[in-house]
Amino acid sequence: MKKILIIIVFFIGIGLNAHPHFFIDSNISFEKGKIKNQWLFDRLNSRVLLFDFDKNSNKKFDEEEKQEFIETHFKTLEQNNYNIFLSDEKEYEIKPSNIDVKFQERRVSLTFDIDVDLSNEFTMCTMDEKIYMAFKLNEVSSSNKLDVQKSEYDFCLGVSSE
Repeated sequence: MKKILIIIVFFIGIGLNAHPHFFIDSNISFEKGKIKNQWLFDRLNSRVLLFDFDKNSNKKFDEEEKQEFIETHFKTLEQNNYNIFLSDEKEYEIKPSNIDVKFQERRVSLTFDIDVDLSNEFTMCTMDEKIYMAFKLNEVSSSNKLDVQKSEYDFCLGVSSE
């Protein structure tokens, strides 16, 4: 009986460690030479993040608070290519620009651009190998043809000119 209980507790523990901590709605726009991204954090985590980073309690991120948030919750993703896989004939290293953080409509919004000159066909996927972040594709705009594959925790976009 003890062995069965230990096995059950072990598998429940594994399941508890393998669930997302942040749920993010993604809005993406493909434009000439850049990909514009917006990540909207879920409301519960947004409240916690605002509490942690809004030092003067004015319900917005001032410049210093933005920088602290970006360093703590975004720059650390660099080691996993910002949880983005982008490739055409080669895989691209993600180098975000125009990074901004806001608190709007009770959610933390993180926006950034990826400056990249892509060929006519490419693939963009979100991949968090540790499953700390679950990405839901909320909205995507492009003048190109899109093939979309989604799961509970991530998505992939195939983009082509045809």
